[in-house]
Amino acid sequence: MTGRLANLALLVVVPLAAASGFTMFLLGSGAVWPVAIVHGVVALLVVALVPWKSVVVRRGLRRPRRPGRVTALALGASVAIALATGVAHVDGALFADAPLTTMQLHVGVGVLAAVLTFVHARQRPVRARRAGLSRRAFLRLGVLTSVAGVLEAGVQASGALTAQRGIRRPTGSFRLASSSVGAIPATSWLFDQVPDLDPAAWRLTVTTGGTSRDWTLAELARWSDRQVAVLDCTGGWWTEHEWSGVRLSRLLPAGTTGSVEVTSATGYSRRLPLTDQLLLATAIDGRSLSPAHGSPARLVVPDRRGYHWVKWVVRISHDDGPWWVEPPLPLQ
Repeated sequence: MTGRLANLALLVVVPLAAASGFTMFLLGSGAVWPVAIVHGVVALLVVALVPWKSVVVRRGLRRPRRPGRVTALALGASVAIALATGVAHVDGALFADAPLTTMQLHVGVGVLAAVLTFVHARQRPVRARRAGLSRRAFLRLGVLTSVAGVLEAGVQASGALTAQRGIRRPTGSFRLASSSVGAIPATSWLFDQVPDLDPAAWRLTVTTGGTSRDWTLAELARWSDRQVAVLDCTGGWWTEHEWSGVRLSRLLPAGTTGSVEVTSATGYSRRLPLTDQLLLATAIDGRSLSPAHGSPARLVVPDRRGYHWVKWVVRISHDDGPWWVEPPLPLQ
């Protein structure tokens, strides 16, 4: 393995780690474990490549005026932090009550590492040579991938020893230490702030087929649909509770299909397929929602990550369009 081949490998490995991590960010159920394993192996392949990359780094540090030096140092630091926080999270370090959880820090520096990899590649382009793409080189890379697989197995075993059975979901999220409603962190997507909504004056506008109807909280109270669902936050934690309110399908004509766009008072929105599992919740475990948790009403979406659970819902728009016609992650 040469330094040049290590650079080429890292140019693929770091973005691949970011891509697999991004995929995990999107999945709330289903085939999450295979993606998690790929993410772990690819990330730890970076560690396996350190002996060869370190030679390149030492050579570059002896040339202080070489272009891309600052970017390279920032990239190295971000990759190191991403690896450390990823391993720490698997081992159960969550810090759910802190301003940043280990998972949020891991995701943030992981995205930064992917961006810096692109910038560094532009500043210091590395071209593949025929000798570097030999069968022997690929065999060595295969051996290193196997080493990364062993390292990933060790990390997972360590996590299994430090965490109680059943508290970690396939998404990597850990169950909150307390199951009380008050222990649920008051999280929002990016820069959303808790709006000041008066439950008595609040109205829900439901639009379908060119017609609209406004619902009051008292009118919605005629139903008491219940749904036990897991709220799996991309911050790295999950909690299970009984949510009660009204199923969205009740607010639309019988037999309605298609998709709905659910919009918050803050302007945040998500589009989802219309199913009987979608619940507009006004209470949790028999208690009215607090403002921080989405009062007067929030969306409950079983088997999807928390960013689909729109808070402070004020509008539901139905049409026959596909639900996936929107960015995979909210842009607001």
